[in-house]
Amino acid sequence: MSYRDLDPTDAQQELAADKTLRILDVRTPQEHQSHRLPGSVLVPVQELEQRLRELDKDANWLVHCEHGRRSLFACEILAKAGFKKLANLRGGMAYWAGCGLPFVRGAGGA
Repeated sequence: MSYRDLDPTDAQQELAADKTLRILDVRTPQEHQSHRLPGSVLVPVQELEQRLRELDKDANWLVHCEHGRRSLFACEILAKAGFKKLANLRGGMAYWAGCGLPFVRGAGGA
């Protein structure tokens, strides 16, 4: 499988430097609504295989979940489906928030 592992600080730097980098949140809708990265696309990992056509295979994706396990599984699914530019957010949203990096809380907005 072909994907990179990024810690939150490196991921934030890449997001700042590459405005084409897309964020895929593979958590539940409830988790996403509670707290999320701005601009993230929600496709719960259990729906990912059925919804692959909704995602651009040629895009550069940062994949995350809450702690990093579901996103690893999602990266494997995406890589098998032909996605080439994948990065897994190591430690997920929990590690991101623990590093003091910005995120959106509550309903409304992306």
